[in-house]
Amino acid sequence: MTETTTEEIRIRGEFTPDPNSCRFIVSKEIFSDDWTFQFRSPEDAPGSALIAAIFAVEGVGDVKIHKDTFTITKNCQEPWPKLAGKLIPVLKAQITAGESVLDVGKRESLKTAPLDENVRELIEQILAENINPALSSHGGFVKLIRIDGQDVFVEMGGGCQGCASSRATMKFGIERAIKEAVPSVRNVIDATDHDAGTNPYYS
Repeated sequence: MTETTTEEIRIRGEFTPDPNSCRFIVSKEIFSDDWTFQFRSPEDAPGSALIAAIFAVEGVGDVKIHKDTFTITKNCQEPWPKLAGKLIPVLKAQITAGESVLDVGKRESLKTAPLDENVRELIEQILAENINPALSSHGGFVKLIRIDGQDVFVEMGGGCQGCASSRATMKFGIERAIKEAVPSVRNVIDATDHDAGTNPYYS
């Protein structure tokens, strides 16, 4: 989509399935943590010049950072090529200047913070609207069992219970969808008794 290059920093923008979100992939790792940090306002990252500069660009509504990737969600009608043209110079300038995004202490506090009260409802909505319609074509489904701290436990049923593809479905379908929507989830755990499956889609 849009790319800018210097000897130090390269930033590549790419579209996502969500028309309101775009990824900006940086040639330099921002966080070494294998964790997605989400910011809904500058107040979520006190003291971070980089986050403040991103939100200073009109139209930015949400920022997620995982290692070398910024996923930015807009809350305006401005097309992405135009908005990216404003965001990439900001990202490049702040990162080149060596601005700290978030100190280690704040990162650790975010990683151990309890999940929001509305997380259960949100996860159930994701399963009902995004996951189960696809699984139903194989006679399967998944349901939320419980939330323990930052870990989410789910159970697969129907054609998914005991299915040879259940691990891939969990990793690349269910887990990915939940973590993209709720970055503060640490683990998505399959609590299914797959040995008890009576009609797996793939055996």
